[in-house]
Parts: sequence; structure tokens; C-alpha cells
Amino acid sequence: MSSLPASESQGTVASFAPVTPPPRLRLSDMVYEQLETMVVEGRLAPGSALPSERDLAQQMGVSRPSLREALLRLESRGLIVGRAGGGYLVANASQPLLAEPLSQLMSRHSKTVDDVLEMREVLEAKAVELAAARATPEDIARLAQALEALEAAYATYAAYAAGHDGLDGEGDARRQSLLTRVPELDAHFHLALAEATHNLVLVHLMHAIFELLRGSVADNYRAIVSHGADLAELIDQHRRIFTAVASHDATLAQRSLREHLTFIRNHSSDVESV
Repeated sequence: MSSLPASESQGTVASFAPVTPPPRLRLSDMVYEQLETMVVEGRLAPGSALPSERDLAQQMGVSRPSLREALLRLESRGLIVGRAGGGYLVANASQPLLAEPLSQLMSRHSKTVDDVLEMREVLEAKAVELAAARATPEDIARLAQALEALEAAYATYAAYAAGHDGLDGEGDARRQSLLTRVPELDAHFHLALAEATHNLVLVHLMHAIFELLRGSVADNYRAIVSHGADLAELIDQHRRIFTAVASHDATLAQRSLREHLTFIRNHSSDVESV
């Protein structure tokens, strides 16, 4: 599964099987069932693009009218959405039900900052344990890619900030823009950890609350910077979590994750949600 933002998804690497309907079942029903299963099992991640109708019909060995009927049914259920310029994206169907009400709650009650950290500790402590036990070489490669992107974004920010001490308004805006990219990639690293658990319910839950997670991480970064805390240490903590998962050490992975969240809690007590 891709752990890139939906805006950066360039397509899907999923493999679509030819469809042969059993007696008394319509071909479109079988197409629908295969695609629905791929979404539920996470082989088609939220934000990933389906192939064009022509390519998808060819891969599945069905006619375009049968495929189109299945796609319209998937769209009516909110599992896929049309995209500008044609084609479909896999929808994050649970997000409006979970993330949006929670985000509105956070905007009104600053105490929910601590609540989100507690929620993350419950979910992610188990996630890193499962990831350490179950991560495949492909999962570890995706985690490494997510970590490298995070480290590179932070290095760019740190180099610019170090070279532009005493910034004017324009320079400070550039530094803030560079910093914005870092928590975005931080959140995607944690999403990749969830995906490495191969627990379908946990993966879908993390996708559903991803916007909430991303907003919380961004708030945490702002607080850490305002407190003058060591942002490099925060980035290094992700390396330690990755190393533990890649070496399949569940105990070390959980300890590293809890140290990471404790660091965040200790330096974000005064943050107000935006």
C-alpha cells in the first residue's frame, strides 16, 4: 500500500485478476466484488488511482460496459470517487464519519491535544508491536522510504534555518513553509507503520483518522519549535522506531514509540489546536 499523500499518488501497483462469473451471476457483480475486496483488504489504498477503464477492463478480461456498471456501483457506495480529468480514486470512506467531527471538537477544546496523544499511545504501541512481528521486506522498504523522505525534509529545513539567522518577513515565511512539510511526512511515516501491521481494521482506522493525526502532528511541531526543544531529536526518534521494526524487535519498537510520544507530550503542553 502507498503511504504517500493522495495528491502524490501516481497510480496503483495492485494486480487485477481476470473475472469469470459463476452461473447465474452477472459479470458486473463479480467485477464489483473483486474491487470491493481489494479496497477492504487494503490492496487499493485510499487516494490511489485506478487504471483507466480501458486498461482495467483489459486486465480483468471484461467488457467496458460491465466494468462501468461495477464502477458506478462502487462510486454510489462511496468506495471510489471521480477525479478531475477522468478516472477514479479510492475514497477514504470512513474519514467524514470519524475525523471531521473529532477535528471540530479539537478546535473548540484544547484538552483534546492530550487526548489525541493518549489515543496514539494506545493504537500505535500495538501497531509497532504488530509491525515488528509482521513487516515484510516490502513493508520495511516502504518504511525506509517514508523515513528517508522525512529526514531529507528536515535536513532542508534545518540547513535553511541555520543559514538565515535573524530572518526578515519573507525569509521567515520560507522557513515556515519548509517546516510545514516535515510534520506532513512525519504523519505518513506513522501511517506506514500501521500499514505494516497487516491488521485490516487497524489500517482502515488509521486511514480514517489520518487528517486528525496530520493536524495533531503539525500542532506538536509548532509547540516543539516554540519551546526551543531539539527538533533533531524528534526526527532521530523515528530512525530508532524504524530500526526496531526492521530488526523485528517488538519490545524495542514499543519502547521507542513510547519515548517518542513522551517527548512530544513534554514539549507540547501549551499548544492550542488550530
